[in-house]
Amino acid sequence: MLHALPFFLYIVVLVPVLLGQQLGGGWTFLTPVVLFGVIGALDMLIGRGETGGFVKADSPIHRIAPMLWLPIQVALIIWLLWEFALGRLTPLEIFGMTLSIGAVSGAVGIVFAHELTHRINWFERFVADILMVSVTYHHFCIEHVHGHHRTVGTKEDPATARLNESFYRFFPRATLGGLVSAWELEAMRMRRRKRSPYHWRNRVLTGLIAQAAMYIAAGFAFGWLAVPVLAGVGLAAVFQLEVINYLEHYGLERRPLDNGRLEPLAPHHSWDDDHRFSSWLLVNLTHHADHHMRPGERYQRLGMVEGAGKLPFGYATSFLFVLVPPLWFRLMNPRVQAMRAAHPV
Repeated sequence: MLHALPFFLYIVVLVPVLLGQQLGGGWTFLTPVVLFGVIGALDMLIGRGETGGFVKADSPIHRIAPMLWLPIQVALIIWLLWEFALGRLTPLEIFGMTLSIGAVSGAVGIVFAHELTHRINWFERFVADILMVSVTYHHFCIEHVHGHHRTVGTKEDPATARLNESFYRFFPRATLGGLVSAWELEAMRMRRRKRSPYHWRNRVLTGLIAQAAMYIAAGFAFGWLAVPVLAGVGLAAVFQLEVINYLEHYGLERRPLDNGRLEPLAPHHSWDDDHRFSSWLLVNLTHHADHHMRPGERYQRLGMVEGAGKLPFGYATSFLFVLVPPLWFRLMNPRVQAMRAAHPV
């Protein structure tokens, strides 16, 4: 049970958020510096090692870890809108706090929503739904589970980055393509049940309605000028999610076999990372190949698997490389080619 405690390390990300707000001014940008600078340094200092693979571990503590973030994220967003409504923030601080709360909502909130949306338990999936509604990206819960996990490594998948595709080309394709894919998946599900695609049981539709209701409620409670702030939190969180999506499968593809079918999904279609600090913070999302091979497994049971690609740096440092495409291509393209050569069809 003690091995569950490091997965509560996400609490530390609240320190730069709260400290930045108290110090004010440019200090409100402290959170991104910590997330992508300090955490990257901690990855290198603490080093690599296994943080999962606990085959029989399934304690209440493991289940509580990701769900505990929901009230924290909701409180942070409401706090920001409250401070904005009272006029306590300068324009610089509004931008800094929006970016910071969006960053932790992406780095922690969306990662935990990803973990929970794979669960069978309705309450865990409900927590995932609320987390994703709060960042205006609820359709991810449908597209990721029923789309991405089926089409990963193919051109059908909007969340698989192609070789030599920059993040700035990938981002609009992933965000718009993900929404379209989610709608098509739910429309097909409705037709199989002999219902209209606009039936209230269409989860994409109810998610969009929930998000619209959230914005309307925010406008009435905090003023309509607070609506762009709420949207900014979501944009910052989604930007971070899509960077992670980009680096997890960059350049890897499932190629056609002689019979015309695609090769089966395998560990070499994902990039893994075993830096311990990031793995604890991201509840083993970094063990991504195992997650795709066993999407129903809880995070504490996931481990590094033989044959998976390995990122040269932790997620935080890799995030920065992604934002500079020439550096990212120079870093990763040779690894992609080596992976393809090691696994010919």
